[in-house]
Amino acid sequence: MNPTGRKVLAALVATASITALTTYRSNGPAAAQPAVQTQVWAARASTHLFPDSLPSDSGATAGVSLDTARNEYEAGQVAVRRSKAFTIKRVTFGPLRAGLREIPAPNLTYNFVKFTALNHNSVFGGNQYVYAPSRPAPDSFPDGLSNSPSTTVAANTTQPIWVRVYVPKSAAGGVYRGSVRVETDQGTMVVPLSVNVRPVTIPDAKDSGFTDVEWTLFFGTVSYQEPPVETMLANYGYSPFTPKWWQLMEDYAKVRKEYRNNDLTLPMATLLLQGGTTVDADGKVHFNWSAIDQVVKFFRDRGTVSRLEGFWVNGGPNSGTHWDMETLAAGPDGKAVKKLVPWDSPEGTSWVNQYVAALRDHVKAMGWEKLWWMHIGDEPQGDAGRNGWNGIFDEVKAIWPDVKIGDATFSDPVASEVSQREDITIPNLLNYEWNPGPFDQARAQGKDLWLYNCNIPTLGYLNRFIDQPEYYQRLIGWLAAARNANGHLQWAFNNWNISMDDQDVKGDFWVVNPDREHNLLERTLRLESLRDGIEDWEVVTILKKTHPELATDLALALASKPGTFTGDVTFLDRIRSLVLDAAAGKPLAARDLAATIKTGAAADLGSQHQVDGVYLRWGATHPTAYTIQTSYDGVSWVDAARRTATDGGEDFVGIDGKARYVRLKEAAPELVSFKVAGFALPRPNLVGGKTYTKSWTPPDRFPDSTGLESTDGVISDNWGDGRPYVIQGGPGETKAFDVSFDLGASKVVREADMQGYVEYSGYRPDTVRVLTSEDGQTWTDRGGVSRPNDASGNRFEVRFAPVQARYVKLAFTRTFTASADGVFLDDIEVY
Repeated sequence: MNPTGRKVLAALVATASITALTTYRSNGPAAAQPAVQTQVWAARASTHLFPDSLPSDSGATAGVSLDTARNEYEAGQVAVRRSKAFTIKRVTFGPLRAGLREIPAPNLTYNFVKFTALNHNSVFGGNQYVYAPSRPAPDSFPDGLSNSPSTTVAANTTQPIWVRVYVPKSAAGGVYRGSVRVETDQGTMVVPLSVNVRPVTIPDAKDSGFTDVEWTLFFGTVSYQEPPVETMLANYGYSPFTPKWWQLMEDYAKVRKEYRNNDLTLPMATLLLQGGTTVDADGKVHFNWSAIDQVVKFFRDRGTVSRLEGFWVNGGPNSGTHWDMETLAAGPDGKAVKKLVPWDSPEGTSWVNQYVAALRDHVKAMGWEKLWWMHIGDEPQGDAGRNGWNGIFDEVKAIWPDVKIGDATFSDPVASEVSQREDITIPNLLNYEWNPGPFDQARAQGKDLWLYNCNIPTLGYLNRFIDQPEYYQRLIGWLAAARNANGHLQWAFNNWNISMDDQDVKGDFWVVNPDREHNLLERTLRLESLRDGIEDWEVVTILKKTHPELATDLALALASKPGTFTGDVTFLDRIRSLVLDAAAGKPLAARDLAATIKTGAAADLGSQHQVDGVYLRWGATHPTAYTIQTSYDGVSWVDAARRTATDGGEDFVGIDGKARYVRLKEAAPELVSFKVAGFALPRPNLVGGKTYTKSWTPPDRFPDSTGLESTDGVISDNWGDGRPYVIQGGPGETKAFDVSFDLGASKVVREADMQGYVEYSGYRPDTVRVLTSEDGQTWTDRGGVSRPNDASGNRFEVRFAPVQARYVKLAFTRTFTASADGVFLDDIEVY
């Protein structure tokens, strides 16, 4: 016992999925205190960890394991929880080593995750809620990344720690290993960290073919706002171009470089006023470009610019009836002021003639021609928008034919019409979901295609709201890769002028937080996830140089439309790994089954496998459409994926499923290669391919058509794919229902999982419990869960002590609501 009479015994105890640190205190044998339990575990960056998250409900792993290219950032999380309050003093790292090679410790950084209170879930128009929030609100959601190096954690509260690794361009390929040391006032906890680096180098953001546009208010407003708010003064206490503002701009430049925000938004009218531009009483403008030049030089010197965005605000508050144009005019005190005038008025024409000509000459004089693009007006709609946008466009192009024009669009048919004229097409994701043709056509003609998010879409579409699953933002990059888009635009980066409680769509207005205390920007999980998606786009683009069809297909496996994408982050991780390996020149799979498939036989994988997809290479001829089928027993088959069109060459057909047998349904005499991507399951699914008994009969609209929907091994994406079946109930009605299995003989059972409905979280059960029996009559309750508890937040996983059982039952309860009158069931697995 030490002189203070305190004895601390700390032991790292490895359990099935976590590392637990248990600490005991004592003032002597007679004064024994209750044990103080500390838990530490790792989780994916794509998983939301809440203050009440536990290892058993957050997809916990024993260590942080990352896959990366070179010149890439990748992160994971370490979570710490203790039954008494404690302080994390710091987090430290040593170098990561792979033999004699290493990634130096300074390339590893951390932040404490902060929580943001949301008074309701994101909704647009009062009734268009996000379908699958990571949790119902009100609640506190993880988002901010604190700039403080230490933090105090309340008792029984989970503190996530964001652990980030930057892999330098010089790093050799290989698996690098090290650890994360969490130093607290109650001892130090150590979590393993490994990074699998592929010898593939993504370009710096300034050299990238992908443009990330985040509309910013650091220099002044970029939209109409009444009354006008000076963002910097309101949130930091100083105005732009002051000494402290320039200090903050150093951090903003760092954020831009690290997070691949390579487009520089320039609110031109504001910056022209800042530089001292004047206007005579007769309307003659004396342009002063000094403030614009100063800002551009500052950020170009810091290597953060691939595009310069000349922001011109047209449309205005009267855009529904007639477009107004933003101009500068002589003010009452002799200073120039902003003034909205009708776009087709003499004042508007005079402004265009002077401004566009002077801007053209200045851009060329500064050597910015290849960087510069500009707007006509945001989201033109209706006849007023059509006439105003086209009229101004014609005037601008008459003066400066070579200037690149792009505007965010939403409302069809104007959006589609505009896409045929603008140089950069920027459809909202909802617009692109409904009518992608005109924008894909523009891209095929060589125009840029940038995807656009703002307060829409909500529902079941990709966006970056705080209460959406973390991986949604990452998947935007995969969607861009799949659809050959080369940019993304988001409103907004830092519009802090509206409180979170007053936001309908949570987080739409900003993706960094103000940190007035440190005069820094506070990064967020959403900013990290957006960068991850852009970095993934870069790797897919590298693969496209040698295997364009394969690269596109791999991206399509994760996101084919704004509303059709994977809900399984483990599948996301595995496809990422395939892309990284393929970009590094490695084969997708070693075993080629083409000879077996060409004879019409099924490919026996030898044991149950996780099947992530099938790689096919064709000879001189190929089918115009084909179906990949999977089976657990080689007798009952399911259509796992169907390719409705193919141009030969290489195909990758993504499948998130489990099977022992795989086959091509159609004849394929010219099939050259057939490889299955995946791996052998560490233990068999005891009910794979088996029939089962339901306590109800599903309705005709969503039937269990094969009687094997819960055991066919293929995960549903949405109700339209016909895989899930349903039980329905009236509003306020509570039902108990179950699905039971006969294993055929008594077997050891320790886990049962049910795939929750991915598309609509409201259509999941309230509780899932597992019961076992030896005779099918007497049942023993083995425990349950009341919400999804896997890494993706979709699966209900129930684990218990091993027992002998011949029969297994999953019992569900649900109180139905008017907006969710059913429960969809998909795959069920027993181990």
